[in-house]
Amino acid sequence: MTTFTRSQLNELRKQLQSALDGAVDTENIAGNITIDVGNCSYRGGEATFKVKCLLKGTKTREQEDLEYYAELHKLDLTKIAKLQGEDMSLVGYKARARKKPWVLQRLRDGAEFVCEDRLASQFFKKEEANAE
Repeated sequence: MTTFTRSQLNELRKQLQSALDGAVDTENIAGNITIDVGNCSYRGGEATFKVKCLLKGTKTREQEDLEYYAELHKLDLTKIAKLQGEDMSLVGYKARARKKPWVLQRLRDGAEFVCEDRLASQFFKKEEANAE
């Protein structure tokens, strides 16, 4: 065998994740860091995995960008929207995504989806206080 298959790489990702989870628990930094084995690029018999480490209590780039762009677009991050019968909330913003930068999370199971500016504004716009 000279090339990887997708199923082999999926299994390898799971094994890498469990190995890293076990290694972090035995170190001094246990409980203060999360490690996530992410995307994989491969060609033939070579594969490269992206590994992301995040200190607990800090925000990801998507979360920081969400706060910034939500303020610009006057969106309410505490709102829960009903989309296609499911409760959804805004959880991230992908600054490099041109068409669908907003990340939504389905509250029932944590699944994530992306949407465009129009949909985010339609469902998560801040309520304007009526000045009389």
